[in-house]
Amino acid sequence: MSRPTENDGAPSNSAPDIFAMTDHITSVYADEIAVYRRFLRHLAADRTLSHSRWPVDDHPVVGPSLNVPGLRIHVRHSYQDAADLGSFPAESNPLLLRIHVQGFSDEYRDRTAARSNLVDSVTDPEGEAWARALLGPRWADYAYELVRTPKSPTNTATRMLFAQRVYALLLGDDGEPMLAPDNFAFRRVWHGIDSARKIVPTSPVVVAHLDAVGPFFRTEDFRDPNTDADADADADGGWRLDITGEDVDGLPKTAASTARSLTRSVRVRGRVDTKFRPIRVHIEQDQARVYFHWAMNPNTFALTLRFPQSKEDFSGPPLDSPGSVVAECLSIWQEDLRTGLLVWGHRVRRADGAVGISWPIAELDSGREHAVAAVPRHGTSGSWLSRAGLEIETAREAQASGVLAVWLQAYVDSREARPFVGHAAARWIDDTTARIDVLEVVPGTSRPVVTQLVHSITHTLANAGAKAIELLFTDETFVTFGYVPNPTTAHGMYLDVTTMP
Repeated sequence: MSRPTENDGAPSNSAPDIFAMTDHITSVYADEIAVYRRFLRHLAADRTLSHSRWPVDDHPVVGPSLNVPGLRIHVRHSYQDAADLGSFPAESNPLLLRIHVQGFSDEYRDRTAARSNLVDSVTDPEGEAWARALLGPRWADYAYELVRTPKSPTNTATRMLFAQRVYALLLGDDGEPMLAPDNFAFRRVWHGIDSARKIVPTSPVVVAHLDAVGPFFRTEDFRDPNTDADADADADGGWRLDITGEDVDGLPKTAASTARSLTRSVRVRGRVDTKFRPIRVHIEQDQARVYFHWAMNPNTFALTLRFPQSKEDFSGPPLDSPGSVVAECLSIWQEDLRTGLLVWGHRVRRADGAVGISWPIAELDSGREHAVAAVPRHGTSGSWLSRAGLEIETAREAQASGVLAVWLQAYVDSREARPFVGHAAARWIDDTTARIDVLEVVPGTSRPVVTQLVHSITHTLANAGAKAIELLFTDETFVTFGYVPNPTTAHGMYLDVTTMP
């Protein structure tokens, strides 16, 4: 776990001039800083903006170094979602803001001209002063300096990422600053980071918290029980995994290295996706199966990675090492899962109860003339479906009463996404039971469209957490997906999601 280092009550490097430098920078660059602060406040409040993991120059603050001759300072920012970097209270929706203090020679006319030629000469006190000036006193009270690893990289691109001072600040959904949780993964915040140091605050409230608790907030009351606790010195907040099957040490060297890399990588929260929670890795001689949960789906799924057995099995860059094989595999899983692999992939219910997933199910993936998507929810939802001759009142009533679980629409898969030819809707009966109320297509629509709607609404409800799905009518299309006559009502149909194909 990369918990921030303990606060020692003194400024960075015991430098007494940090606050004087901060005041000077704030005064000299008052106009530029005011514009930048307004932008950052907007960034903190508007979570619809796409997150930029790389530094951006929307409103940079640039000026000569205060204590290094020939050095110019360029201050910029980057940001990302922080929910997978540690444990946070529900609904906090944390954002991680990074402030990059970069130095370059004044031989270059500006930062763009300097390109990757950053100069690692910005002192710790001056770097902190520029960050404090940009953030302002309140936000700076909650900020951290990222502490770099002792070993400087030799690769040019990596060296550029390393040769800068980076400061991190967490912001809640309300735009207010917060301290980091006690299991926050600072090492994942930027390249070459070893830990973090809490910037010395000026607020008595923050000072009191640091004295009483430390430079973080405790998470034991709401931490996900499926993650490692911070009581273990080696715990890092990653997912807990059961490792079953073969002893990794008994595998061929290359396969063993791949297995270890896979196990380490899938533990990282958010490495594949926020919705992806691995629970077990089963090791065999030539492959591993990763068992996982997805979103709120009650099923357990499994994906397989085949191991290279020797270096001769590598196809060449970028697949030239066990780590690169795993990285490529997880990137593919990420893209496929985010684009609906659990819906359109080939599914096999395994003997151990898990649903094995592979690419793809041809009869549902090829030759489609229609597409299915969610109906946008707003005051006039479905009005375009009504104009196509479809009945929307049942779905609209469920939406108005707050129990609408899913509402999907089918349309011709073309540039115009028209015309609309059908829809399906379901409502929540209780926390884990949904009922499909609507399955309707325009007269003359081909039967495969009905199959697509049934297929999509079933899996969408499962991913939303439905353990049981009911319908008050009967349609043979549902049988293909595991629906049976409802055993309790003697009419309609029923699906136990945990046993579905």
